[in-house]
Amino acid sequence: MRRFTLLLLLAVAGCAPRSIIRHDAGAFAVRDYLKTAYETLASAETDGDGHRIRAQLETRAAIEALGGLDGPLRWVPYEGPATLAVALELLERTEPQMTQNVLAQTHVTRALVELRAALR
Repeated sequence: MRRFTLLLLLAVAGCAPRSIIRHDAGAFAVRDYLKTAYETLASAETDGDGHRIRAQLETRAAIEALGGLDGPLRWVPYEGPATLAVALELLERTEPQMTQNVLAQTHVTRALVELRAALR
């Protein structure tokens, strides 16, 4: 019985959605997330419809709208290889914090649309 309970707990734990990003949401700046998403997109698998490239270009435009890559930026750690799903989660974490820069927010929203289309 004990073994069955342990297996059941492991199965249930595996079904729960979990984050790929390994830290609290406020630990990094928006530009850190964008830079990591941009570099992740550059390394991620390609898709046949060009969604990854368009998402990468929109992410770069959002970075430029926030002042570019000048200044200290940190890599946001995540688990696993560079994938479109990782980039999607990174960009989703920036969205609530983008209210002060409408242009950057627009670019992030467009990048998210492209990534969601690529992952369908």
